[in-house]
Amino acid sequence: MNLLDASAIFNLFQKGKYNILIVGATIPIAKYEIGNVLWKGAKIRNNISKKEATELGAVIFELIDSMEQITPSPDSVLNLSLEDGLTFYDSSYLVSAIEAGYNFVTDDLKLYKIASSKVMTRKSSDLG
Repeated sequence: MNLLDASAIFNLFQKGKYNILIVGATIPIAKYEIGNVLWKGAKIRNNISKKEATELGAVIFELIDSMEQITPSPDSVLNLSLEDGLTFYDSSYLVSAIEAGYNFVTDDLKLYKIASSKVMTRKSSDLG
C-alpha cells in the first residue's frame, strides 16, 4: 500500500491517474494542502480561474475522501520534524507511512531524500 503526500496526489490527479489515488492512503490535512494549491493557482499565479479551482477542488476532494485516511502520532511527528528539519506537515506524512507500514510517495525532493532513508519511498512518476 502507498501513502501519498499532497504533491504526489496533485500530480497524479493532473495526469488523470485516479485509480492509483483511490487505492492509496493519505492523511486528513491533504485536502487542505491541495486546497491551498488551488487557491494559489487562482489568486496568486492567476493560471486558473476561481470557477476552475472550485470545480477541480470538488473532484479532487472527493477522490481524497475515498482514500484511506491515516492519522499519525503528534509526538512522533514533532520528534521527527525536530530531528530531521522537516516541517510538521511533511513529517506528518512520513510518520504516517512509517507507522502504517506503507510505502511513501512524494514529489517533494527534500522530503524524498530524507524519507528514503526511513521507508520505501517513490515518486508519483514511478507509479502505474
